[in-house]
Amino acid sequence: MSKYEFSLYQEVLLEKGADILGSLFRYKNENGITDDADPISVMYSLIWGAKQDILLAKTEADLLGIESKFDLAGQFAAGLGA
Repeated sequence: MSKYEFSLYQEVLLEKGADILGSLFRYKNENGITDDADPISVMYSLIWGAKQDILLAKTEADLLGIESKFDLAGQFAAGLGA
């Protein structure tokens, strides 16, 4: 994977992460969730951390791991109707 492709992959993941965070944030607000121990809040924190890890990633495998987390969180959010 070229440096350009790697950077593009990072950019795509940043957008994907932002979309998932937005969905979870809206769900939290609509349902008045403020407890940090609530599963929605925990998922939000995990995805926030994964999103920050995108720019620290050094390999394609790192990015694939992050994308897997995003895919799971996206399914979680979809299951909630978020």
